[in-house]
Amino acid sequence: MGYKNSPHRSGGSPMVPQGIVIHYTAGRYDGAVGWFQNPASRVSAHFVVARDGRRVQMVPLPDPDTAGPRDGNYKAWHCKGGNGIYFGIEHEYGYPGATGPADWTEEMLDSSAELSAYLCTLYGIPIEVPLDPDTRDWFTGFGGHYNVPGNDHTDPSQYFPWDYYINRVWDYSFRLLEAGPPSALAPSGTQATAPSASAPPAYQTL
Repeated sequence: MGYKNSPHRSGGSPMVPQGIVIHYTAGRYDGAVGWFQNPASRVSAHFVVARDGRRVQMVPLPDPDTAGPRDGNYKAWHCKGGNGIYFGIEHEYGYPGATGPADWTEEMLDSSAELSAYLCTLYGIPIEVPLDPDTRDWFTGFGGHYNVPGNDHTDPSQYFPWDYYINRVWDYSFRLLEAGPPSALAPSGTQATAPSASAPPAYQTL
């Protein structure tokens, strides 16, 4: 996984992660990456995941060890008042009103679930199912953009397969726990070890 820096991020107080917000891009993968780098956009996310499973990091992650390579003073601009407590993962999903269940490809969901499992394991985020799509409230675990108070977005839409996704996050989390403690995980920004059908991946890099 590569890194393409977005200038849209907040410094100051450290981010204290308690959950992950699932977004869709309302456009194509390359366009979303470019938009998050555009000085005029004033928006960003920690990660963008493509329909074919490619993913890119765009904002530094908080470092559990402040002497480490990450910078905990940066927060992505993806959900207003929730930026200080939620990671944002954008998914290539086309356009609102012109998409359906088939747009959530298995390759994209699997890649995103692997990423979410890494974040949950490293930062102690509970793997909890999201609130009802009509509920806006602060949550721990997983939620849609539509759940975060102060936001008026509708992503990831009624078509996002939450049950499948959460189950995949659990699967990858079990592999991570078998591979070693979270402290053994290396910094993000390098290529992930591909999951193996016969043995848990090493997850020394992401």
